[in-house]
Amino acid sequence: MKGLQLRRTERHTLVLTVVYVLSLAVVYTVDDAILWILWAVIVVLVSGGVMVYYNRSTPVESE
Repeated sequence: MKGLQLRRTERHTLVLTVVYVLSLAVVYTVDDAILWILWAVIVVLVSGGVMVYYNRSTPVESE
């Protein structure tokens, strides 16, 4: 067995999760209402953008 082999999308999901948790810890520590709102908006936009990017169909899949 070769160890843990992650696909590109799995690696990106792992990085996104780590960044999400670390940024959440920072916002929680600072505890500012404006920062919470800004963090929430950024997380929704980034997560949504990543989901759209990985779920869009390619020309080969559409045929």
